[in-house]
Amino acid sequence: MTMHAGLASGRWWTLTLAEQLSSAGADVSRAVRARQEGDQGRFDAALDRALELLDLTRADPRWSGPRLREIA
Repeated sequence: MTMHAGLASGRWWTLTLAEQLSSAGADVSRAVRARQEGDQGRFDAALDRALELLDLTRADPRWSGPRLREIA
C-alpha cells in the first residue's frame, strides 16, 4: 500500500531532484527525531515514508545513468 498515492500517480515526477530529495530527507529527519524520543511507531512510519519517496525518486525516468547511481 502506498502512503503517497497522489505522488505515486505521477505528480512526484513533476518535482525537481532537489525537491524530491528534500521531501525524502524531511521524513528521514522525522525518523531520527522519533528514534531519539523513543517513539518506535512514529519512527517506523517516518522511515517507511522516506523509503517510499526514495523508491519513487529512483523510478523517475529523468534520473537515469550516473544520476540514478548517485541516488541509489
